Amino acid sequence: MAITERLYWHDPYCREFEAHLIRRTEVDARPAVVLDRTCFYPSSGGQPHDTGMLSGIPVMDVIDTKEDILHVLAAPLDGVETVRGAIDWARRFDHMQQHTGQHILSRAVEQLLGADTVSFHLGEASSTIDINRESLDAAEAAMVEELANRIVLENRSISVCEVSAQEAESLDLRKAVEAVDRVRVVTVDDFDRCACGGTHVRATGEVGCLHIRGWGRQRDGIRIEFLCGWRAVKDYRARDAALQQAANALSVGVDELGEAIERLRTAEAEARHEAEGLRRRVLDLDVPRLAAEAEEIAGLRLICQVLHDDDGEGMRAIAQRLIQYPGMIVLLAVGGPSPQICFARSRDVDLDMGQLLRDAAGPFGGRGGGRPHMAQGGGVDEERLTDVLDAARDMLTAVGSAP
Repeated sequence: MAITERLYWHDPYCREFEAHLIRRTEVDARPAVVLDRTCFYPSSGGQPHDTGMLSGIPVMDVIDTKEDILHVLAAPLDGVETVRGAIDWARRFDHMQQHTGQHILSRAVEQLLGADTVSFHLGEASSTIDINRESLDAAEAAMVEELANRIVLENRSISVCEVSAQEAESLDLRKAVEAVDRVRVVTVDDFDRCACGGTHVRATGEVGCLHIRGWGRQRDGIRIEFLCGWRAVKDYRARDAALQQAANALSVGVDELGEAIERLRTAEAEARHEAEGLRRRVLDLDVPRLAAEAEEIAGLRLICQVLHDDDGEGMRAIAQRLIQYPGMIVLLAVGGPSPQICFARSRDVDLDMGQLLRDAAGPFGGRGGGRPHMAQGGGVDEERLTDVLDAARDMLTAVGSAP
C-alpha cells in the first residue's frame, strides 16, 4: 500500500500543496523526506522528476520506491511537521508537453508505419523515441509529423482513468501493460489509448507544435528525436536566425540559400582543382631544389627542414616526391595550430623511420608512427620542432659514424 498520495495524478496542473511529514531519511548521504501527499512527480517512464521547493528548501530529486515518494533535499527539513510545497511549473508544463507529444507521435508512427515504440527518453534539450523499424526516410518522417500536428491542431481532449488489469485487456491499449492490480490509462480522444503514469496536458492543442528534428539507426531500430511546444518554437527560432545569418552573408534571400550554397560548392571544387594544380607546379620546382640542397651523411643524402609556408598535406606530398631519389632521408616538420612531423626514406635505405621519429620526438612530448619507410607524428610544441629534427640528425650521424 502506497503511503504518499500522488496529487500529480489527480491534477497535473496543481502547482502548490500542503502535506504532513511522515518520515525523515537519507539518500546517498543527502537529506530526504516522505510526505503523506505530494505534487512532485518522481523520475519514471522516461519522464524526469519535478523540481521545486519544500518549505523554502530546494528539492533536488524525487524517487518512487513504489511504496512512497522520496523527496531528496538540498538541506535538512528540521523543526516542522507540516510543509508547503511548490513545483517548478515551467519545468512541469514542459514535461507535460513533451510526454503528451510522445503519445501522439508514437501512435502516428504505429498507424502510418506499423512500428512500435520500444523506449522513450525525455531529455533536457530534446526527447527521443526508439521504434522497431529498419529504416526511416524523409517522406515517411514528414508524413508522421503531419499526422501528429493535425491531431494537435484539432485540440482533442485527453482523459485519464484507472481500471483493473482485466478491464485494461479489453481497451485495445497501444502497448501491453505489466501485471498490476490497477492500470492508469491515458486517452487521446479517438486516436490513442495507452497505459501511462506520467503527467499530460488536458487537450492536444496544449502540446503546441510537434517537430521531428532528426533520426538515425540505434541498435536494432530507429531513434527519432523530437521537440514539442516551446522547445520547438525556440528551435525554429534558432534555425531561422542561422538561415538569416547565412543568407545575409551570401547577400541572398533565405529562399535562394540552397542555390547559393550549391554555387559555393561548385566554386570550392573548382578552387580545389586549381589549387591542386598549383601545388603540383610548386612541387615540380621545390622538390629538385630541396634535393640539390641535401647534405651528405655516411653516403646518404639528408634533407632536414621546418617548412614554414606549408601544411601537413603539402609536407607529406614533398616527402613522397623526395624519397623517389635514391639514398634519400627526409626529416620535415610544419608548424601552425597543429604542428606535425614527417620522417621518410628511400626504398634503398635500411632504416626504420617510425622508430627514429619516436626516439627523436619522445623527449619533447611527441608521438607517432607509421611504416618503416615513412612515419608521421605530432604533439610537439612549434618552438621545439627544430630540436626534434636536430635530435634525429644527431642520431643518424651517430649511426653513420659507428664502426
